[in-house]
Amino acid sequence: MEENYALLLDIYGELLSKNQREAVDLKYNSDLSLSEIAEEMGGISRPAANDARKKGEKHLKELEEALGNARRLKLVSEKIERARTIVNVIAENSDENSERLSELLEILSEIEAEM
Repeated sequence: MEENYALLLDIYGELLSKNQREAVDLKYNSDLSLSEIAEEMGGISRPAANDARKKGEKHLKELEEALGNARRLKLVSEKIERARTIVNVIAENSDENSERLSELLEILSEIEAEM
């Protein structure tokens, strides 16, 4: 599974070393090549830039595995989207039955419990 390192960096970036954070940021938020990353990081060697990026990625994955904040954020976002869809259906169909309203209340309760 491909990690969303830009999201993980937003959540956990302050827990990385400065070099790790910068290397991962330049790779995933600026889409720079390894040579460009090395140059942006003050002209360090390509192996040093690659090492900082790899260590940063590894640390981000470990933090996510331990804490699960990105996973929870994704689940909450999906539930919010489901709620929006139901609200839109209700708005379009004024004669919508109460079963849809109950489903909306259940989803909202799930969101509240997860926050």
